[in-house]
Amino acid sequence: MTQEPHKRHTNEDLIKFYVPRALKLELQALAVSRNIALSALLRLVITEYVKSRK
Repeated sequence: MTQEPHKRHTNEDLIKFYVPRALKLELQALAVSRNIALSALLRLVITEYVKSRK
């Protein structure tokens, strides 16, 4: 049976990528310091990056 990732909205996609373990630990610490999830931090960083490049 194929499992589909749970989607809250139909316009969302799942992105997976590999990072060095040290970078992940630094990002997790930053997310914890801001009281947000790692995924929320990554969405914020990517969104701001894309906005700055337009």
